[in-house]
Amino acid sequence: MYKVIRDKLNKLKDRELIAIIDEGRSRKRKEKCRIKNIYGRIFTIEIDDKVLSFSYSDLICETIILKLV
Repeated sequence: MYKVIRDKLNKLKDRELIAIIDEGRSRKRKEKCRIKNIYGRIFTIEIDDKVLSFSYSDLICETIILKLV
């Protein structure tokens, strides 16, 4: 399953995306981002010169949702 997620992330790499991040307690934020790096079980995104890391399970649980602009 991780290979499928990694392949989908590779297709989105270096494209402008919208990240919808669940911050808990019914708080969500939308930010423009780009996928910076993809590793074995995590990936990093860049938002306003900040780098955040998420695991593939965050995508499965919808803690983060990535959409094309």
